[in-house]
Amino acid sequence: MASVAGPKRKQRWFNPQLVHLKVTLFLVFGATSALTPYLTIHMQSIGLSVEEVASVYLTLLFTSCLSPPLTGFLIDRFGRYKPVLLSSIVLNALSHHLIHFIPARTVTVTHRYFGVELARDGVALLIEGAVCPGNFNLNISCGSNSSSSYPTHLQEEPTTTCGNYSIPDCALEDLKSGTLSASEQTPAGTEYDGTFWTYLAIRFVATSMLSSTLTITDPIALDMVEQHGGDFGREKLFSSVGMAIFTPLTGLMIDAWSTGSGPTETVYTPAFYTYDLLLLGSLVSVGLMPIGCKTPSESVMKDTRRILRLPPVLAFLVFLFLLGNFWGFIESYLFVIMKAMGSPNYLLGLTYTVGTVASIPMMYLLERITRRVGHVNLLVIAFFAHALRILGYSWIENPFWCFPIELNEAISCYFMWVVATTYCAVLAPNNLVATLIGIAGMVHFCLGKGVGSFAGGFLIARVGLKLAFRYVGYVAVCCGVLYKLVHLVWLHRYDGRNAPRERTVEEFVKRRASIVPKVDQFGSAVSFTGRPKLPPTEEEQAPLEKG
Repeated sequence: MASVAGPKRKQRWFNPQLVHLKVTLFLVFGATSALTPYLTIHMQSIGLSVEEVASVYLTLLFTSCLSPPLTGFLIDRFGRYKPVLLSSIVLNALSHHLIHFIPARTVTVTHRYFGVELARDGVALLIEGAVCPGNFNLNISCGSNSSSSYPTHLQEEPTTTCGNYSIPDCALEDLKSGTLSASEQTPAGTEYDGTFWTYLAIRFVATSMLSSTLTITDPIALDMVEQHGGDFGREKLFSSVGMAIFTPLTGLMIDAWSTGSGPTETVYTPAFYTYDLLLLGSLVSVGLMPIGCKTPSESVMKDTRRILRLPPVLAFLVFLFLLGNFWGFIESYLFVIMKAMGSPNYLLGLTYTVGTVASIPMMYLLERITRRVGHVNLLVIAFFAHALRILGYSWIENPFWCFPIELNEAISCYFMWVVATTYCAVLAPNNLVATLIGIAGMVHFCLGKGVGSFAGGFLIARVGLKLAFRYVGYVAVCCGVLYKLVHLVWLHRYDGRNAPRERTVEEFVKRRASIVPKVDQFGSAVSFTGRPKLPPTEEEQAPLEKG
């Protein structure tokens, strides 16, 4: 009997059939990195508070989560990629551009002045008055690119802890010799006004369409690599290149257009128009792309319910959700903590460049690394990489130390998701790959990111930036250890090396020799029906039609 995977295609250094795929990944992910990293600080620039930002992310948790699984369902049900992708890109561009036209909130502010002095023990601050300041960066009349963080208490009620507050290093000498005068501006208006609800409504549509666009690119890449030969990691490399280029480029353009570094002085117009131009180019490349038509599945929901009952799939999704928590936290508040350290906008963009450039050799070695290390171990390493990245920002005071810290992003984000995508191709039969990728995208990018962003916002509001990053980093370490323990105690029995000898669900996938590592962690689940499936038909083995 012929092997299900078929003969392994000889990979070519240049494959003209995959040129438009490379261009599309470069433009789509380049556009995403040109705008989305700046949306959190853009929200602050139009007057939204930290609590409102957290509320936006909480709402997006329930709205954008519907898009990836729905997109995967439509593709698997009808077998057509191109119409869904083109529609998503158009709506994605329009809805995100509308965010640019939301006017900034007009508020009146009241000025409050208070004294700050060093406690007798020299390790804490005392604030005059009975109310804790709302801004964790104390406004002292001197400027400095670095600051120090102190636990702070109220002078009138020493038992009341306000949290950790940052004070410019240039004021430390004066602080040791006496009381400093600080001030803060308090908005006199109310939160959750028309500006907030307008932003939330538009952002809801925009995030849903962005999730749909990104969800479709992975199954398209998998199918085109299978059809025309190639390596999935090398194709995804072009998405990393796009992200590495356009994030710092957008930051430089924002700096050039802005009149200052304050929230109201920073102009984000270049980010929105760069996003539009790149997505417009992707429409052309998608229109020219030879996207195949896949065989529709007649029982998507039924088969999906069956595959979701498998223990390795459930464990994979649960820990993918936790990884999304940490990713959502640092992606939402990374620029906030760097701004608090006095970072220029171009440096914010360079944080993406470091991680994406570092991920390039990993993309080329995807198959070899996964074969040697295994999916579970790579996901565990991703937890530790998240922990190092988050903890690193809680320890540094100079924003330029971000470069060695951001090397961890290559593992925790880019390489991790490529491994997760190929893992979906291992776990699911061919007619459910897009659906499982959609569910994984929902769990990681929507549920996980939404919970991480929401919880992180309220944690920052309670304990301050530094302590919030430190606590989240310790939790990431614990989750990585937990996943490894769960695998050692329970999930190892589902490893391929311990699998029963019955045939899996069509060997659990029509093995794509060029994209799926030859050894997988969870490749041993038996057929959904309990019986071995018949060999693939001639129709299933036929090349995909050009769509």
